[in-house]
Amino acid sequence: MNSKIHPAQNINFNGFAKFRLKSKNIDKIKGKIIEKCPDSTVFSDKGLHGKKWYYILTGKHYDKFFDLFGQVEIFDLKVNIEKYMGKKAKKIDVHKLEKMLKKDKFKI
Repeated sequence: MNSKIHPAQNINFNGFAKFRLKSKNIDKIKGKIIEKCPDSTVFSDKGLHGKKWYYILTGKHYDKFFDLFGQVEIFDLKVNIEKYMGKKAKKIDVHKLEKMLKKDKFKI
């Protein structure tokens, strides 16, 4: 699946990153990330309580993630995303992420 991005759109993130946050606080940050980068996805690992790892995918990583849907069970893909992507996600401090989103300078 290829993403369709208009050439005039400002692409400020093309990668694979993760941050750690309590699940009750994710909606606000996830909404801002999707607003800044509409051609991205944010999802969590298998953690049930407390803090979870949240992954941000866009660009070629977003395409690769969705290409794997038919080949790998979705739960296994979410739990072992770094294994299937073939690389480690870049860690982002959640406070730094919030500041970048607030100042409209979301770049990874």
